[in-house]
Amino acid sequence: MGKTVIETSGVVKGKVRDVMFDLGGGVIFLVQGADGKDNQIDVSKVTGISEHVVVRSEPSNESGAPDYGTACKFCGAAKPAQERWCPSCGRSQI
Repeated sequence: MGKTVIETSGVVKGKVRDVMFDLGGGVIFLVQGADGKDNQIDVSKVTGISEHVVVRSEPSNESGAPDYGTACKFCGAAKPAQERWCPSCGRSQI
């Protein structure tokens, strides 16, 4: 709790305020945005947790498929070219 949630595109979503569990075994992060409103982020959107919680960005191209044209300069994992945070290790690419 208290970790900053960042999309792989670099957009800051807010800070983790709580973690919720449902009876079906699902996990949801309750994230307080800069506007003070709470948002729920399903754990399936989380790509990495380190200094920050990194979540997948919404697709930006028409096909919805990310363009995996580059590799992370730290861990070497394939990542979409436009992403500023590695979806594998969670480190900044700038």
